[in-house]
Amino acid sequence: MVIDLKKLKTAGKTELDFYFDYEEFEDLCSLPDCEIQKPIKVFGRLEVISGGTVYVDGEINFLLKGACSRCLEEAVKEMVVPFSETFDKEDEMAYEIINDKVDLTKMVNDVVIVEMPYSLLCKEDCKGLCPVCGKNLNKETCNCK
Repeated sequence: MVIDLKKLKTAGKTELDFYFDYEEFEDLCSLPDCEIQKPIKVFGRLEVISGGTVYVDGEINFLLKGACSRCLEEAVKEMVVPFSETFDKEDEMAYEIINDKVDLTKMVNDVVIVEMPYSLLCKEDCKGLCPVCGKNLNKETCNCK
């Protein structure tokens, strides 16, 4: 999503609420046997502050779907990730403003990658598989020692 700051200024505004579905992503999920369900939903607010710096905050919502890391059953997890970032033409620590446009794509990708969980579980107390016989310990018990 690209926001044109010239159009915002022409309209006499310094703030903008935004929402978009982001579907043009690849390789954001680092978990094996797992994928992000399309679309990623992005809600937020943009504010132009002094000196041309732009501040954006909001949240990113997406679903992870794949195999549970413990028992290998299907698992789905809803992720709700807040973000708060700065865009600036001159600050090397901020995301870039190019041609008076703020492109939120890299920021969304970065936030999703950083907030990706280490594992996907079907439920928080998943017992997993028996390391000896392979039975799903959520569904049955085994006599292995």
